[in-house]
Amino acid sequence: MKSLISLLTLALFIACTEEQQVQGNFLVNYEDYCGYAYEGTTTLSDIGGGEAFENARLLMILESCDDEVVRIPFHVDDDHSRTWIIQMKGERLHLSHDHRYEDGTEHDNNFYGGYADDRGTVLEQFFPADERTIEDRPTRNINTWSKEFDLAELTYYYRLYLNDELRFEAAFDLANPIPVE
Repeated sequence: MKSLISLLTLALFIACTEEQQVQGNFLVNYEDYCGYAYEGTTTLSDIGGGEAFENARLLMILESCDDEVVRIPFHVDDDHSRTWIIQMKGERLHLSHDHRYEDGTEHDNNFYGGYADDRGTVLEQFFPADERTIEDRPTRNINTWSKEFDLAELTYYYRLYLNDELRFEAAFDLANPIPVE
C-alpha cells in the first residue's frame, strides 16, 4: 500500500512539474515580441458593452517581459486604461486585468482574472475566474479568459469565454511589430 501511495504522489508531483514547465514556457513566448506594439482587430464581440471594441483600433504593447511577469498595455482607440498582467504567482501562471483612470487611480473593478488551468499548452493558456474575482463580482464565475500564440499565422489572440462559449475575441498581428519609443 505504501508503494502505491508513493507512486501516486510521485505521479502527481511529475504532473504538477510538467504543468508548471508548460506555463513557464508559455510566458517565455513573449520575449521574442517584447518592446513592440501590435495592432489588432475585434473578430468576435457578443458581450454587453462589446460595441466599444467593434471597429476600434486595438493596440497591445509588450511593454516589459521577463521570466516572472509580462505587462501588456491594451489600448482601444484613445482609451489607454487597460493593462494585462501575466505573471507567475507561486507555482502557477496568473492573468490580471489592471484598469485605471487617466490620472492613474484604480477603477473600482480592478485586478480581476484567474490562474491558468490544466488545459493549457506552451502556445495557449486558459484562465478561469479566480476566487478574488468571483468574490468581487459573483457574475464573473462563468468567465474564462485565454491567451494564444498562433505562430503559423503570426497572430496573438485574447479571448473571453462565458460558460465555455466563446463570446469575445481580439486578434493581434505579430508579423508587423511597431517599435515602441
